[in-house]
Amino acid sequence: MNYRKKAILMVVALFCLNIAMLAQAVSLKMNNVSVKEAMTQLKNKSGYSFVYKVGDLDTRKIVSVKAKQLNEAIDQILYGQEVVYEVKGKNIIVQKGQARQNTSKDTKKRKVTGTVSDANGEPIIGATIKEKGTTNGTASDLDAKFSLEVSPGAVLEVSYIGYQTQELPVVAGKVMDIQMKEDAEMLDEVVVVGYGTTKRKNFTGSVSTVKASETPLALMPTSNAMDILRGTATGITVSQQQGAGQAPSLQVRGQKSVNGGSTPLIVMDGVIYMGSFRDIDPTTIESMSILKDATSLAAYGSQAANGVIMITTKKGKLGKPVINVNTSWAFSTAAAKPDLLSPEDYVKKVNLLSGLAEDADPTWMREFEYENYKNGNTIDWYDYCTRTGLMQNYSASVSGATEKINYYLSGTYTDQQGVVKGDDYDRTALTARLQSDITDWLQLGGQVNYTYNDYSGASVYDLYQAIRLSPYGRAERADGGGLEKFPCNEGIYRINPMWNVESGTIDDHDTYATTSMKGHVLVKCPWVEGLTYRLNGSYSVENIERDYFTHEGYYVKEGSSDDRYSASTVANYLASANGYSARTKNTSWVLDNIVNWQRQFGKHYVDLTYVYTRDSYEYSYRRFDGSDFAALGNTNLSYDGLNLATTQKINGLNYTRHTNVGYLGRANYNYNDTYHLSISVRRDGSSVFGANHKWGTFPAVGLAWTASNEAFMKNIKAISYLKLKASWGKNGNQSLSPYETLSKITLGQSGGYSYPFGNTSLVSWGQRITSMGNSDLGWEETESFNYGFDLGLIDNRIRLEFDGYFSKTTNQIFNRNIPVMINGLTSMKATMGQVNNWGIEVNLNTTNIQTKDFNWGSTLTFYMNRNKLKELYGDGQDDITNSLFLGKSLGAIYGYKNIGIVQEEDTEYMAANGAEPGDVKFANLDGSEDGKITADDRTILGYKKENFRMSFGNTFRYKDFELYMLFTGIFGGNGYGQAVNYYAFRTSSDVQGDNNFNHGWWTPENKSNKYPRINYTDGRYTPLQGYGFVRLQDLSLSYTFRQPWVQKAGIGNLKVYMACKNLFTISGWEGGDPEVQQTLGSGYTYGYPLSRTVSFGLNLTF
Repeated sequence: MNYRKKAILMVVALFCLNIAMLAQAVSLKMNNVSVKEAMTQLKNKSGYSFVYKVGDLDTRKIVSVKAKQLNEAIDQILYGQEVVYEVKGKNIIVQKGQARQNTSKDTKKRKVTGTVSDANGEPIIGATIKEKGTTNGTASDLDAKFSLEVSPGAVLEVSYIGYQTQELPVVAGKVMDIQMKEDAEMLDEVVVVGYGTTKRKNFTGSVSTVKASETPLALMPTSNAMDILRGTATGITVSQQQGAGQAPSLQVRGQKSVNGGSTPLIVMDGVIYMGSFRDIDPTTIESMSILKDATSLAAYGSQAANGVIMITTKKGKLGKPVINVNTSWAFSTAAAKPDLLSPEDYVKKVNLLSGLAEDADPTWMREFEYENYKNGNTIDWYDYCTRTGLMQNYSASVSGATEKINYYLSGTYTDQQGVVKGDDYDRTALTARLQSDITDWLQLGGQVNYTYNDYSGASVYDLYQAIRLSPYGRAERADGGGLEKFPCNEGIYRINPMWNVESGTIDDHDTYATTSMKGHVLVKCPWVEGLTYRLNGSYSVENIERDYFTHEGYYVKEGSSDDRYSASTVANYLASANGYSARTKNTSWVLDNIVNWQRQFGKHYVDLTYVYTRDSYEYSYRRFDGSDFAALGNTNLSYDGLNLATTQKINGLNYTRHTNVGYLGRANYNYNDTYHLSISVRRDGSSVFGANHKWGTFPAVGLAWTASNEAFMKNIKAISYLKLKASWGKNGNQSLSPYETLSKITLGQSGGYSYPFGNTSLVSWGQRITSMGNSDLGWEETESFNYGFDLGLIDNRIRLEFDGYFSKTTNQIFNRNIPVMINGLTSMKATMGQVNNWGIEVNLNTTNIQTKDFNWGSTLTFYMNRNKLKELYGDGQDDITNSLFLGKSLGAIYGYKNIGIVQEEDTEYMAANGAEPGDVKFANLDGSEDGKITADDRTILGYKKENFRMSFGNTFRYKDFELYMLFTGIFGGNGYGQAVNYYAFRTSSDVQGDNNFNHGWWTPENKSNKYPRINYTDGRYTPLQGYGFVRLQDLSLSYTFRQPWVQKAGIGNLKVYMACKNLFTISGWEGGDPEVQQTLGSGYTYGYPLSRTVSFGLNLTF
């Protein structure tokens, strides 16, 4: 035998020996263990040891092994690692190489099938089932079933939001019944914080998180994203949306500033958002979190004193592309129609005010009104001005993800008609988001958003005239001639409320186009474990176009003849025609540099963050006015012909820039997930503050103790989770506009200061200081302390979150009086004053019933805030003019306390005060012996602030039905929750022919102790009324189709639903909606009605 044959036989023999060794029987079964633990178990079972270089193998990787042969066991232990191995003797030599593939003799793919359900057997739709270590995966269908081709010896990784991820060995030929276990912590495990995220178990602060996607909140009809927070989160108040496309106002943990704003900072996907609420598409929102305490807010320093709202938008989910289509139609009507005097009582009222008998012929009426009165024609002006509004919403998205790429594309169109005629709005919103893992250490992401908001068209947002006008007035001219401007023939305050909207005399172009771009680069440092660098950048441009023109026909005069509307008559008003064209451009950018290092050392966890950030906001405005078109002879070109006007003027040129820079250092530490510490310092500079106070430092520290992790708590079975927490810190408020710290001058002809020199007719224009600067103006600073606990009971079926807080805001910015200077200035801005806030917040979530077919969960929130003005101008005096009182709450209502109505027997009171029966009777609080009511009898009558707020939500799920309802309420008491409501009690106004709310008045025959006499007008009368209420704010009912035909049609999900808002309100408030205290005020205003909305929708997923 030659050497060549011997060599071949030797190789074959060694190969056969190696195969024999690999085929050695080894019974090994392990679930979710580290590679190192698996290697140890293999050695104990078979005697084979792994030999490898440190760094070549990730021994901390979690694997599951189910093998009967040695080669199967090795393959499963090393699966997915970039290594190769060779068995020599009892050693398994592992070296760097191509990613390990399954080397089993049987390489044929196997089909595995199964179902996914929760602990109660309820099917879970959309669970992700993936072959571990690969991109091979699928999702459970409408019947919770799945089917997947996998490699031999594969391990399935099954995950779904809110449940623990499971890793299970494949069982070929058998239907796998996978039961998921709820992870109470995982339901809201990750908390979005400033410049990063943290696990809720490590969080020491106060946050309220509202999930919007795939919840009943996503079904609610709204055009503004902030509506999601109303009644669903504690510590924040969200006003009602009044008008199509309008945004609500927000306030977190009370009013901290007397004169400064209270709008919280918005952060979207980790980057400060400087745009408008209208540009945020509600359909793209995944969740919203409100950061409220000092440690949470410290990351944003000078901009965070009013709270921070973190918005997380949707992104793709692992698996095949998902196409989602949603459409809804919402019908709205006015929710709170005011109760007005009937036409008959209206005539009685004006007759008496005119000195006539109640039943006298109303000779005070002019032609239009009197003709309708005689013919019995009446009009309900409120119904005339309102309508059934319609909001149509159409949205579509395509999303998906692989192991390396995540994408989300969406488009939404909203067309909304408000409940007041002429109030029209539409929005187009487009979003494109892409994220890619270029390598294991480099990630790139980008996002582009475009929104176009259109409010064009003449509109009216105040229905004062619809309340006040005579029910016998004429809305339309005879024989279809068109709108009548003066329904009662005359009156500057008695104009047809629809004149602006439907007369055709006003042209209005009002659009907002915004383009924003965001991107990030994430670098995971390969040589330092846990070290990352992230660069965030955003750039946004908003272009606002506003063109407005008032034609000559608008200026039709009072009178009775319809000739007033003839073309020849109207042409006489061409000199009054006018308009303007304005352009606004808002440009903003943000740049964040974030270095983060996280490591787990046994029971010790460390998270260090350093941030350097800059942002800038630029505003530019220009406007061109034109008036008097008599020379031109017409206004056919409207605002496009402003250059043809006799008088032309460039007006309102303005430009401002506001720049911020910040540095943040933050350290988070926890020991054994039980003891938690967070320390941060933010250093901020801003261009808006004075030269001496451009920089501010804002420290914060937070502590938490997860007591439920202690050994002594393990025997208390009822308590599933308990964490105690406390935090302290400082934040700032940028309450100044750019350049307010500088002295300002006016100059040139526009300044209006002329100086004639000599005997010539020439005029020289001078300059003059209009405001005094103050280089010491700085931050409003809020120092706050927060304490609370999170408690879970009975396997977290009951979860209670409690937070209490105290804060003081100093260096309030006021106009301070100064000695009169030569240029006439009497005031300048200065920092002084202090406002304290305290409050409590409670959030209770319960799982009441949980069975296979029926689930019932509830949420109860409670929120109470108090504030107190501790310091004002430094002189220890109250500011009665502005109702600011030291030691009292903001929002105080100051005046004379009424104690009823003067009756005929109150002779002493009438003699002392010159009163007569039917007048309001005021309390003699200073106890003067003469009984005379003077300014010394004034007192605080109540407070505009509410006492507390509550909400109660319930979600019922029965099979494929889901019912959701949310009750909200504002409550008074202890003098809180009060507002002035003059005409709920008083009858007479400054226009004799005004209509009024439906109530009586004092007469000798009807001696009311509530309503004064009909002609009572004493300005000292300040009647208060509580505006507390309980409202069914949200109601939705949905049904999800899961029948076989749905899947056969290629539909992944089909849901139909009905959703309602503001169905009913229980309140003692009179005149309109209690939440906004809608009523007739002392001015000529009433406001916009709240909408009651019913919508129907369809949601499709392919």
